Amino acid sequence: MEEQKAQSTLDAEPKRIKPRHRALMRRLIAGMTLTDACEDLGFSVSRASLIVNSELFQAEMKIMEAEVKKDFAEAEANRPTDSTRAALTDASEKAAKTLKGALDDESAVVRVNAAKDILDRTGYAKEDKLKARVLVEPSQSLIDLLSRAKRDEEKDAEPDDE
Repeated sequence: MEEQKAQSTLDAEPKRIKPRHRALMRRLIAGMTLTDACEDLGFSVSRASLIVNSELFQAEMKIMEAEVKKDFAEAEANRPTDSTRAALTDASEKAAKTLKGALDDESAVVRVNAAKDILDRTGYAKEDKLKARVLVEPSQSLIDLLSRAKRDEEKDAEPDDE
């Protein structure tokens, strides 16, 4: 027996899926609770509950879940199976813990290098400075000013005849 929704509920349901609704879907599919997802996105739980329970949201969420499952299956199928990659993957957690532990090392150099490595690997790398050669086309007034400055410099460099 299907439950009938009140007309006021039907009127308050979304008429189309918005980007914020998709963000809510992604969080729910990732395993977040509705309360945590609402807090993360700035929704009230009552409004989000109304959105999540709408037929439109439910249909779109099924599509998104199917896409996630398909993408996961493809990623699993394309995952390298060579023994070297598997050994490195198994050792990566230990390596990360070692790097994190180096933050407490007695040596300041070791601590700083570990901090730099961690920041770099988590996307907070120091930006590279760009070197650029710029061609500046001076105006006539700038050329005149530079010429006067050069004449003044040459005049100051001449020995006095006094």
